[in-house]
This record gives sequence, C-alpha cells and structure tokens, in this order.
Amino acid sequence: MEYLIGLDIGTSAVKGALMSEDGRIIRVAAEEFGYVFEGSFKLLYPEDFVRACSDVVRTLSASADGGIAALCSCCASGNPLFLGESSEPLTRIIGWQSEIPWDDLNKVYTKEEQKEIYRVVGWDFFEGMPAADLAWISLHRPDILEKTKMLVMSAEYLNFRLTGKWGVSRSMGTPFYLIDQEKGEYYPPMLDKFGLTADMLPPIYEKGTVLGAVTPDAAAKLGLDAGTAVVLGSFDHPSGALGAGVFDEGDLLLSCGTSWVELFPVASREFALSTGGLVDRFMIDGTPWCVMESIASLSDRIDALRRRLFGKISYEEFDGLAAAGEPGCRGLKFDFTEDDPGRAKGFGKPDIARAIIESSARLLRDNLSKHREIGLRADRITAIGGITNSRISVDIISSVMEREIRVVNGRSAGAVGSCLLAGIGVGKFPGEKEAFERMRGHQSI
Repeated sequence: MEYLIGLDIGTSAVKGALMSEDGRIIRVAAEEFGYVFEGSFKLLYPEDFVRACSDVVRTLSASADGGIAALCSCCASGNPLFLGESSEPLTRIIGWQSEIPWDDLNKVYTKEEQKEIYRVVGWDFFEGMPAADLAWISLHRPDILEKTKMLVMSAEYLNFRLTGKWGVSRSMGTPFYLIDQEKGEYYPPMLDKFGLTADMLPPIYEKGTVLGAVTPDAAAKLGLDAGTAVVLGSFDHPSGALGAGVFDEGDLLLSCGTSWVELFPVASREFALSTGGLVDRFMIDGTPWCVMESIASLSDRIDALRRRLFGKISYEEFDGLAAAGEPGCRGLKFDFTEDDPGRAKGFGKPDIARAIIESSARLLRDNLSKHREIGLRADRITAIGGITNSRISVDIISSVMEREIRVVNGRSAGAVGSCLLAGIGVGKFPGEKEAFERMRGHQSI
C-alpha cells in the first residue's frame, strides 16, 4: 500500500492529510505560522515557514505503514518572496494581509491598467497581494528589485526546497498577478513594469503535474523516500472544492478559513469576469472555471470581537453559550467595527455569542442575494474550513441563510484536495471527479 500527502498552506496555519492510495484518510495534522509585524506588514521568516510545513509532513509520514507515492501542496493568496543570486531570501515572506497604501498602488498602476490587469490575470487589486507589494517595493525599496534574481511565492519556495526545481501551476499562480490566465504565460506588461523577465520566475505548468522528486537530503529530514514525487497543486479554495466534491454549476462552496470565501463553478471565464469576482481555472482541463467572492479576514474579526467581549474563552465554552442564545439574539447585531463591543451592553452572554455567528452568517446571506441577481446559482451548499469544527456555528449559519448546508472534510478539505491531486499526478486516480468518488467511498457524506 502506498500513501499520498496533501498540504493546505493557509493564512494562519498549514494543514495536512495522509491518504491511502485507495482513498482512505488516515491522519490529519496542522501547525500554526508565527508571523512578525512591522508597521502594516505581516511577515513570515522563510525558515520558519519551511519548518512548519516540514513538521506536518514528518508527522504524517510517520503514520504511513508503506511508502509515500507523492506529496502535493495547495496555497492561500499570494505571499511573495524575493530571492538573490543563490536563491537566498532577500526579504521575508510577505503575508497577503499586509496593507499597502492605495496611493502607492495608484502611483504605479493607472485605473485603466488595473482594469486590464484584472481582465488578464483574473484577480482584482487589493491593499495586499503581490501586485501591491511590487508597487510598494518599486517605490520605497528599489534596491530589492535590483538584487532580485528570482521572485516566487511561498508554496513554490517550499517545493524548491524539497526538489531543487522551480515551478508554479496556473491555478496556484492566479494570485501572483503576473500570469496571463488564458494563455498560461507570464504577462509582459507586468514584467516590464518591474524589470522582471520570465527566467526570474518559476516555469508555469498545469496543476497535477509532477514537478520533480524529493532530494535525498530533504527525504531524510522528512521521513520520506528519496524520489517521492512532488506534484503541483492549486490555489487553496479550488483545492478545497476538490476535497469537498464541489464541481458543477449550481454548487456553492463556503470556505470559511481566515477569510470566508464563496466559490461558484461557472461555465466560462467570460461570465466569471463579468461578476467582478476572483477567477480561477479550477478544473485540470479548464472546464468549468470558478469565481470567488471573499469576506476578507472575517475569522480574524470574529476572533477579535470574541476576545474583546469574552476575554480568554475556549471554543467549546463559546459554542455552549451560542447554543443557549435565542434565535435573533433579541435584536443584537454586529458589523465587526470598533463600535461593536458597545452594542452588546445589556445583553446576556448567550445572545452575544450567538449574535457574533448570526451576524457573520448575515454577511453570507446578503452576498448570496446579490449573487443571484447576477446569475450565480447556489442550489447546493457545502461548507469547509475551521468554522465547521463547530456544529452549532454551522447550524446557526444554516438557519440564518435558510438553506441546508452539508460539511465535507471540514478543516481538512483543502489538504484532502491536495492528496487527490497528488494521486492524479502519479496515476493513482484518472481525474478529479473519479478521485473524489474514490475517497468518498470510504466516508459517510
């Protein structure tokens, strides 16, 4: 029996899953990242990042009673890393939640360029992400660009450390802002703007492609066999969709991690772009595409409000309070602003706890109403991510949205999706739907 390892490199943590070649999930594991903050930048030391991912791989490989056939990673929004002559880091990994002033973006990109870049790369402009980071560095630290010999994102750096080879999938490269999404090639106007050339960037492949084999040195450190295949994964939410079996128009994935993201499979890229959402190539053969809408950092905002109102409280205790709250919370609502704690005055703890979850669910419900108006269907809803660890939270969200919500693989769905892509890459599964059905045969979904 051979096994597959899938990593889901999220914003706050790396999650991993170990799967047998016949689709059984054997073990899951996770390790949090330790960021440092400098002004408006949220940064991660490259060695700390590699160490956290390596710890998860070691934990999983130790639970396998056979060889690991392949390893695959999916990754959250683009976190760039600038490297020098010998691939040494010139910067720390820049987290997507760093905030670049819009004045800097507007100095570097005209409004017309921002619209055209969205049309080409499928990703709109934000205060964080590589397009914003490149703008800031070009204005304030041009010396970094002058020294840069390789520009990558965190997942590509991890794969390089495992295999000694560079590569990025078209899906993983979506939040890089540098790839022409339809052509699968680097977009010359973006490269020219910052003095980049294609040989300073990872070669582009399709997800599910075997990038290379784990080197003997890396294998010894991770408990793997030298030669274990490393397969290119996807952006994290499409990987979560694969791990949850969300493939077709009419399906909606609620991916509730650090950000709460709604993912809709759609028939064409043109329609996806018309919604103004975030677009990804999604399936290996490119059909369908998907469009995503994000409520950025919502879990962080929920946690901040919970700390301010309850102090140190376990998730289990909070869930117990929310379960005891009255539906509607006697009119208490939150909008996750600085004024929120004052709104809770005079309300009991159960209603306050339930109101935090109800208010979050109301944001999803309002989004769905807008989505219906532009033709995005949500006939079936599947939830994944950390919030699904709380049954009462899922029930509250379902009640507010007045929709049935199923949970498939929960917090581990992205890692499971990576396992399935790993299996596809080395021929264990013929395709995405077949891979999910193989895994599904061992679960009650």
